[in-house]
Amino acid sequence: MKNILINVIKKKNFFLIIKKIFKRFEKNTSVDAKKWAKLNTKQTTENFCRSIDSSLFDEIKSDVETIKIEGKNKLSELNISLGGGGNYLLLYFLIRKLKPLNVVETGVAAGWSSFAALRALKRNGKGKLFSSDFPYFRLANPEQYIGYLAKNEPNKENWFLDIRGDDIALPEIIKRIKENKIDLFHYDSDKSYSGRVNALKILSSKITPQTVIIFDDIQDNLHFRDFVNQNKKEFYVLEFEDKFIGIVGKNLL
Repeated sequence: MKNILINVIKKKNFFLIIKKIFKRFEKNTSVDAKKWAKLNTKQTTENFCRSIDSSLFDEIKSDVETIKIEGKNKLSELNISLGGGGNYLLLYFLIRKLKPLNVVETGVAAGWSSFAALRALKRNGKGKLFSSDFPYFRLANPEQYIGYLAKNEPNKENWFLDIRGDDIALPEIIKRIKENKIDLFHYDSDKSYSGRVNALKILSSKITPQTVIIFDDIQDNLHFRDFVNQNKKEFYVLEFEDKFIGIVGKNLL
């Protein structure tokens, strides 16, 4: 509680934290969202990746296992829990397959997705990662832990990390991408319905029909269902560690 109060009263955090608190009063549609996600889960992450490129999946398995082992070893050095990571197997595979020039992610936390993305971009020999996050205000000096797993990667010069929250960080990322477009967007930050809508709105000028979009934790609300229905998007749903991931992308398969 002490750390929460200290971080709340920091001028740069106050309004963002208050906004997060109010979002918790949004209508709870998690039961219906989880039912929908389960009904639309047709395959595992491995089967999904193999349906795209089985040879590549076999090739990257050892890389992903290395990421898993190194990540766990690094986190074991800490005396705190930074929570779990996203589906870094899927993210690593898609970056290796699609060879994107611009990858954008929201929600970094310990840095599992950032770690995997930077490793994949390095193997590709091209591409940049742009990340947005906001510190865990339950921890003392929380800024030091964001992206912990990725901070010593040899190609971190190709990584831009902004920890001021999506409302501020995403417009900054747009500026840095300049005239280019987002090739892959991984959303894993504000899990509210309005937070997801807001991020897509901010980034809309950089998202094309070819942009692959990955939404984590779609079981939290009905945003992903509404998004694909309203925009008539072809989509895929995968289960990962008792959570569900939604994917859209033109001609993925």
